[in-house]
Parts: sequence; structure tokens; C-alpha cells
Amino acid sequence: MYQCYQDRLALAQHFQKVDIFMTITCNPSWPEIQWELLPGQKASDHPDLVAHMFHMKKEAIINYTSKHGVFGRTVAYIYTIEFQKWRLPHMHMLIFLNHPYKLLTPAEVDSVIWAQWPDPDMQSLLFATVKACMVHGPCGALNLNAPCMENGKCTKGYPKPFQAQTNMDKEGYPLYFHPDDHRSFKVGHHDLDNRWIVPYNPFMSVTFNCHINIKCGVTFSSLKYVNKYICKGQHWTTLEVSSR
Repeated sequence: MYQCYQDRLALAQHFQKVDIFMTITCNPSWPEIQWELLPGQKASDHPDLVAHMFHMKKEAIINYTSKHGVFGRTVAYIYTIEFQKWRLPHMHMLIFLNHPYKLLTPAEVDSVIWAQWPDPDMQSLLFATVKACMVHGPCGALNLNAPCMENGKCTKGYPKPFQAQTNMDKEGYPLYFHPDDHRSFKVGHHDLDNRWIVPYNPFMSVTFNCHINIKCGVTFSSLKYVNKYICKGQHWTTLEVSSR
């Protein structure tokens, strides 16, 4: 893992910076999975089917980003595959873009990444995907027992503050445009506004209908975190067994 980390830093040094950090999680409700299940079965009953379908989606995502230039001309990409504790595979992917396409300004970030509710009438498919896959929590005062809660606070920083425009924080990450447009939609038992939306790309979300979190690292200070994150390896524990 350390050697992989060094290789990724060498790529980042050569191409100057990581432009997009993308996390893709398998959606067990994909029709291609549901069509193959027998009555009474769930996607978790067929991890082989889930893994095979995720592999096909992963290859399509790589083709869209590296060959078809969804984000612009890609000069390099790196990815790792992990399996969540509840068996769903997901992928962390770093994308390096050619100079004319690098995301260096708030306007360029906004052209690729959204963090707000889409229009439910004009963008119905995108709205359905965002509502099902791209809403965090809810947590905090709305749900103190959420998995992301620690010491009474959300470890992911939700709900995010409203942002009138995209800005850059001191760590090198954009504070995405979360407009206070007085719109909220019911998710579960709560009405949630733009502060709860996880950053996404509209084209990728509506095309693949799953959780695809898109982040942009603008400065070099964000480089170490994203590279280390995808090379962190498995969770380990030490177990001692004694017979008495």
C-alpha cells in the first residue's frame, strides 16, 4: 500500500494535481440485478451477480471519463475497489485532467459538480437518483443515532452551511454552491434542503443511477488526503485466543 501511495504521488507530481476524486457505490436496485433475482431473493443473496454488474458499470464509467471525456481530456486515472461491510462494492477513483480542463475556478467547479436539488419536473430522472442516492443522513438533531454521528456532531460536516457561491477553503477543497432557494423535499420522515445534498455530477448520476460522489481538490494541500484515502487498505484488528 505504501508503494502504491508513492506511485500515486509520482503521478500527481508529473500531472501537477488531482482534479477529481470520485466515489462510486453499487446500487442493489439496478434493474440489471433485479431482473436476475428469483421471487423472494435479494441482491445480497447473490454477491457474485452484484460484483459482476458493478464491474460492468465500473468499466463503463472509466470509458466515459477516460475515452469520452465527460470531464474533459483525461491524462491519467487511478482507482481501487473495496467492499463495504454490508457487502456492496464501491470504487475510489482519482482523475487527472489536461491543463485546459483543470478545475481551477469556482465557475469551472460549478460546471462539473452540483450540490443542490435538481428540478423535479424538468429533471425527473436526475431528481429521483439524487433523492435516492445523494442525500446525506439525515443526522444531527434530526437523528442523533445516525452512523456518522460522533460526540454529538456529524463527522462529515452535515448539514453544510448555505453557500451563495462556490468558494475555496484553506484545505484546498471547494465549499460548494448550496443555494438557500427555500426548496426542500421529503426524504424519509424529514424535509431536507440543499444543505444535505452530497456533491454529484448530473450526467454521471442520471446515467448510472447510483451514489457517485464527486469532489474537486483545487490545491496541492488536498493531494495527500485523497491519495492516502484510496490506499488505506483493509481494516485490521488483533485477536488473541486462549484455551482454558
